[in-house]
Amino acid sequence: MSKIGKKVNYVVAQLDRFPLWSLFPILLAVVMAPILTLGEGSVFDFHDQWDEYMMNTILNARHLGDGTKVFPEMMGGINAGGLQPAGVLFVPIYRWLPAFWAFVIQYAVCFATAFLGMYFCVKELTDSSILALIAAGCFCMLPLYPIYALSEMGIPMMIYAFLRLWKGKTPWISLTLAVYFSLGSHLVYTGYVVLGFWVIGLIVSLFRKRQIKWMVVTFLLLLGTYAAENYDLFQEIILKRDSYVSHREEMVTYAMPFWRTVWEVFTSSAQFAPSLHRHLMLPIVISLLLGAAFYRKLEQECRKRLFLAAGGLGLLFCIAVFYGICKWQPVVDMKNGLHGFLHYFQIERFYWIYPAGWYLEFALCCSVWWGMKGKGKISSKFFSPVMKLCVIVAALWPTLQLIKENSYFYINVNQYHNGSGITGYISWESYYAEDLMQQLENAIGRDITTYRVAHLGICPAPALMHGFYTVDGYSNNYPLEYKHRFRKVIEKELEKEEQVRLYFDEWGNRCYLFNGATGTAYMLGKNREVVYEKLEFDMNALQELGCEYLFSCGKIKNAEELGLSLVGCYETDTSYWRVWLYELTLQDKGVCKISGKRENTL
Repeated sequence: MSKIGKKVNYVVAQLDRFPLWSLFPILLAVVMAPILTLGEGSVFDFHDQWDEYMMNTILNARHLGDGTKVFPEMMGGINAGGLQPAGVLFVPIYRWLPAFWAFVIQYAVCFATAFLGMYFCVKELTDSSILALIAAGCFCMLPLYPIYALSEMGIPMMIYAFLRLWKGKTPWISLTLAVYFSLGSHLVYTGYVVLGFWVIGLIVSLFRKRQIKWMVVTFLLLLGTYAAENYDLFQEIILKRDSYVSHREEMVTYAMPFWRTVWEVFTSSAQFAPSLHRHLMLPIVISLLLGAAFYRKLEQECRKRLFLAAGGLGLLFCIAVFYGICKWQPVVDMKNGLHGFLHYFQIERFYWIYPAGWYLEFALCCSVWWGMKGKGKISSKFFSPVMKLCVIVAALWPTLQLIKENSYFYINVNQYHNGSGITGYISWESYYAEDLMQQLENAIGRDITTYRVAHLGICPAPALMHGFYTVDGYSNNYPLEYKHRFRKVIEKELEKEEQVRLYFDEWGNRCYLFNGATGTAYMLGKNREVVYEKLEFDMNALQELGCEYLFSCGKIKNAEELGLSLVGCYETDTSYWRVWLYELTLQDKGVCKISGKRENTL
């Protein structure tokens, strides 16, 4: 081997012992640079993030500490227990700072947790700083939703907390991380998953005759914190004390083909857990097969990691099987026949650990032969640190490309250079359209808390963010009685499209003015020329919900017949939306606007 080659191998070997987590501030600065530069022009996924859980967080922040049990802003007043934030730890930030900057801080904190949690977890398992850096760098760049806080991004941190207790290290770090995770995550997303695996870890520790005192204490601390955060939920489950009947009672779960579902989840994950791991699977399998083939030549520590990696792959497959069972026809039929929490609880969310699990699995597989040393000139060259690093990078390269193209860093750099006109991305500024919302408030000219608005073809989130009170909204837990009242408004329109009816009746989280013309669309921006010709909304029922104004994405031709008066059409250069503002002009009696006909009532 040449002198240069030896020096390079020496440098790589030394790097593997260096605390490479110290490079994190550089990575954070690079990733945050385009976001800080763009400001409110930044881009993130808005679906289920800016339109639902952002509103949960914002409304909780606005009413922080005031003891409000019903938030009046949304859907005529919605129970606070139905709008739980994904991580209560971050709610105060939204009270103290403008929403955008609070969101950016939350993303930065979650990004840091994802990187450092994965780094120290892999380091604890493999004793390799290079593998830890690779796994951490990949994991933190995945396009996970920041609004879900630590529910996914904090998983490696909790594995690290358990490993410390398993090895008998000082418990205070694990206890602190447990409190941090429980405050920054959601019980029904991954909290129950962590608690479940922690119980399994306790059982294994008992069989291995390890000290479990601090493991038990940490588990009780996790459980106790979650119980305090979700007091209403625990009352509902344990004491059967429901403050109201949830609309989720009418939810219908549909079955999926068992083995096809298992395979799709195993290879591609599922909703809200973008692990982008498909191209990692072949390198992982090859590494395990090679490890098995050279098992006798492996050192004891490498053998342990091989067993751990094999078990990890088995666990990831079992999670996919479990998801398939949950979507299997007999199980779905049973679940649809239940009532209460068991009817709508999505226990299959174990797959939310996939983003962390697959990169941890890849690091473990690489660690099996990372520590191997060759004998002889040819073998020593193949097993040199540089060669092993090259093999890892080559195996990881297709995945790195996927991560790059889907990362928030990439899309914001793209947005910075090209703008929405080319990228098609919707920025925070254009989505929430504060300038447009202010125009609408000025046009109405009344105290914003004294009336309610509805939306047609437009998401209600921007209006809620501005401070409007709405009769519509997106919530995964609101009163069934309100759903039935709202349904009266759109009943005639639901009859026009069966798929639209099923979407509302059998799911119903989006309580919007769905109709036969634009269906379930709610993102119809100013680039769409929409005209509604024969709407058949029950405007009396809408008025009974307290609605006085309608924000429409397009002109309503039969507005007068419906009892609507056009105030004006508004848009701004930066807003995604164009809003046709209508005022409901129905009288308390004498007019009934159903099917577009005037009827006298006595």
